[in-house]
Amino acid sequence: MNKFFIRIGSVVFTGMVLSMSCKKALDVPPTHMVPVKQMWQVKNDARSAVFGTYGLLRAALSNNNAYLAYGELRGGDFVSTSRSDIAAVTENDLRSSEAVVEEWKNWRRFYAAIAQANLCLEKLAKVKENDFRYTAENLKLDIANVRYLRALTYFYLVRIWGNVPLITKTAEGTFPQVQKSDRQTILDFITQEAQAALNDLPWRYNGQSPEQSGLYWEQSDSHWRGIIANKGAAYQLLAHIAAWRGNYLETERYTKIAIDNKALGGYDIIDIGNLTNTQGGVFQGQSANVLLALPADKEFQEASASGHIEDWTLALPYVSRKTPDIYIPNDTILQIFNEKNDNRFGINESGTALGNYFTGFGSPIPMFSKIRQLSTTGADPLRNYQSAIVIFRYEDLVLLRAEALIFLGDPDKATQLLNSIRSQRGLPEYKVADGHIADAILKERRRELLGEGWRWFDLVRFEQVPGYTRFTAQDIKAGALYWPLSKEVMNGNRALQQNEFWQH
Repeated sequence: MNKFFIRIGSVVFTGMVLSMSCKKALDVPPTHMVPVKQMWQVKNDARSAVFGTYGLLRAALSNNNAYLAYGELRGGDFVSTSRSDIAAVTENDLRSSEAVVEEWKNWRRFYAAIAQANLCLEKLAKVKENDFRYTAENLKLDIANVRYLRALTYFYLVRIWGNVPLITKTAEGTFPQVQKSDRQTILDFITQEAQAALNDLPWRYNGQSPEQSGLYWEQSDSHWRGIIANKGAAYQLLAHIAAWRGNYLETERYTKIAIDNKALGGYDIIDIGNLTNTQGGVFQGQSANVLLALPADKEFQEASASGHIEDWTLALPYVSRKTPDIYIPNDTILQIFNEKNDNRFGINESGTALGNYFTGFGSPIPMFSKIRQLSTTGADPLRNYQSAIVIFRYEDLVLLRAEALIFLGDPDKATQLLNSIRSQRGLPEYKVADGHIADAILKERRRELLGEGWRWFDLVRFEQVPGYTRFTAQDIKAGALYWPLSKEVMNGNRALQQNEFWQH
């Protein structure tokens, strides 16, 4: 089986599907046209359709590094060197009419992924009718993957825009004139979707579980490791949905199951060497601690010059440009890494900076170098990168459970989990008597997950946004946490209203 076809060739199919179901609606240009009567006939159609959904979600998150704009830039750690569009987001000036900011305000790429998922759920059964080689197990696993992706995509939409249209069927021609659904309704829906997917997903695709036997799409477990949905990733998604709703009882339940079954899932806490490994490791997407990532591996011709954090953060000596687009100021670095012996970043007794999170600390523009997945070795004049967008990894899962336990009144267990991360990063044990354990967990998430698209969402969940932005409690009540809608979205669907805080 041609691995390249599975990993990236299927994304070409994305254009085919969109041209059939929602070309006008979503304004994502197709690359090929295929007559409807020729679709959904053979098992390869199903394979391409399912992995095309993964490709569309990757496209939505990587477009102008959208996942960083939504999840990282608004949190205040990164600042822009010269780009006014990035500066608008770091300063939470989302009324900006900069072209790239308008792109980030536009949810059409997310709804393209949802349209693809809806189409798969409606049409995959036809493949089984038409091709005996497409088995009942193929169908079950493919549907579970697609339902998981639809839930994950809506979870991004809810966290970014709040109330959004809930569309669960394919739309012909134009985008349906659908009003927004309340975000609690969306969260109810995606909880049900993730639970349904969970029931049919295996812990691993090794053919050793009731949910999956033999090979999934003729590939071994090592091929699928960390890059498609599995039980661990489903539990982690459900845990985050519950935490977003403030239902920490459910968060603790889901995270406990995922952690207790880490041997089945094949994940664990990893050392700092693998975390910052430039030739694989976490940010290639198939590390021992990654539960789900969207890869861009050069082996499968997926590397590119944009849609990767390195495109914003790296400069000489790693790539041939003088200044990165974003950086974390020296003072902020010292605020984040304010404990001795942290092997992610620290200052030794002689004043030398240690660790791979940063390069050039002390210079006017220190470089965030934690993630450096260059697509070639040595000089890289084309500035191509192959870093994966890591959606879920084990350290997040552990810290999320610690967070839940705090809100459930069990600081001792929460501290044990927190220390399981701290000990791997060279830090001494935290003791409940040292201070406020919730603050310690938030600080550890800031250090461990820096640059991975979590900071803003963490601040929202911990209700800490006023402490790190210009927003007041009144602004937050009026909807300042959510993004405004682009002019294109508003003009395309007259049933919508602009998010309240951004109406004036």
